[in-house]
Amino acid sequence: MILLTVILLTWGRVSVQSELQNLQSVVETFVAGASQPVVLDPGEEPLALIAGQWGFSQWNGRLVLQAWNAERNLVRKIAGMKLQRRDRIALVTERFPKTEGELQIADLSAPANHELGRKTSRVAFRERFQLMLSREFPQWRLEEVTVEQNLEHSLSASYARAFLRSGSRGIAVIAAPPDTSDPAGIVACGLIWLNYLRTREKPLTIQTLALYLPLKGERAAGLRAAWINRAFVECRLFAYDDRDRCGEIDFADCGNIDSTLPPCRRPELPNGQNPVLSEMPGDVARVEQSDGSVSFQIRGLEFARASGGKLTCGIARRTRCTPGNAVAMAREISRVRSADAEDGQHPLYSANPEGWLESQVRDDPAAIDASLLREPLYGQVPVFGGGDRGIIDLLGIDHTGRLVVIEIKATADLQLPFQALDYWLRVRKHLAAGDFERLGYFAGQVIRPDPPRILLVAPALEFHSTTETLLEALMPSIEFTRVGLAADWRTGLRVMFRLRGSERPR
Repeated sequence: MILLTVILLTWGRVSVQSELQNLQSVVETFVAGASQPVVLDPGEEPLALIAGQWGFSQWNGRLVLQAWNAERNLVRKIAGMKLQRRDRIALVTERFPKTEGELQIADLSAPANHELGRKTSRVAFRERFQLMLSREFPQWRLEEVTVEQNLEHSLSASYARAFLRSGSRGIAVIAAPPDTSDPAGIVACGLIWLNYLRTREKPLTIQTLALYLPLKGERAAGLRAAWINRAFVECRLFAYDDRDRCGEIDFADCGNIDSTLPPCRRPELPNGQNPVLSEMPGDVARVEQSDGSVSFQIRGLEFARASGGKLTCGIARRTRCTPGNAVAMAREISRVRSADAEDGQHPLYSANPEGWLESQVRDDPAAIDASLLREPLYGQVPVFGGGDRGIIDLLGIDHTGRLVVIEIKATADLQLPFQALDYWLRVRKHLAAGDFERLGYFAGQVIRPDPPRILLVAPALEFHSTTETLLEALMPSIEFTRVGLAADWRTGLRVMFRLRGSERPR
């Protein structure tokens, strides 16, 4: 009997040992074959599994996983496997005696895991954000903190949102995680969150909006938030470091506006005098650039550029070409990129819709505002620090000499009012410094010193539903006009409505 017991105990230990080895082998094989293996532990940021910085050991009949980097050290006892897939493994962990948890090892390069990694990061940041608020607002009760997306009310999952309450007063709070790709976007999303809470919590007075951003990411948001109307809401800006230490930032400390205004140079051959280029189709537009080059475009799609006696061609990438190549390319683009084209799904037809709409505005600026001069219309000046923003900005002048910022969008964009504000701030800066006259812009025109007007131009049905909410929050000294166009704008510009500020369509 004693011998049988010994045999059974020995067999049991061998069996357990074999299971642990098999589990370890499965995980190691998975990690070796993954392009971007990470540990996803609830409430924690994803931790990359890097060779030499992770491994297994055994302790008290359990498999122990350890992984580390410069900031963290993760140790978990593995009790078994819950799920095994090609892109992910779910492991059962023992966090406390008789308490099980779950830990996942995933390959973030797999398309199915992209959102999984982001969601894990958002949940981890939510916990950090909750602790920040408990320290910064100890007298307020935290009613809600969430990172969930709410499409119905345009609430993004990119930022963590919170609601604080004390008696009949409330504070709307929103925070950008450390890896945020758009720090400045928090301002618009914060105002939408504020509007949502004011609508939901009608008995309360919510007169404060607090914005939390990672240190060195607060500048762009601060430049926008400084133009929020204090009569609408008191906006406060906080920055936090990698240890979640927070400090309030004065808007005046957000730094100077980052932009440059290059000298305006006239093209050497503004009319494309090369005899071969004269054979281009009649719908080719020759758009003069402020750097002295000439952009050849068909309905806003650039296919060639002439600069310094050189000609380059291409859509995504330009290379040196002959005039004959440019003409042949223009004829093909002209055939498929027209309002009456048969194939509306052709890549050259659907490419750069903002550029197409811009070309319509350039052809007839008075169609969107009767006071606009037909020329000059400058594109993408001033130049933003950090390069092109990838959106269409035009700068024109009206009959009274006042500058007009024209922001164009062919599809709905929640951030449109603040994108226009970014450009307006830079134009206003260079206008106050006298840079436009000094550097050769608007030659022959007397430029008024008044801050520019802003025209937001888009198809009428493509203005985002939150546009009025955002415009209502901005300082009334900024003159916004929304111009809503008919859906068939490719065939010509027909204005469906023209609204000032936060006016709503009837």
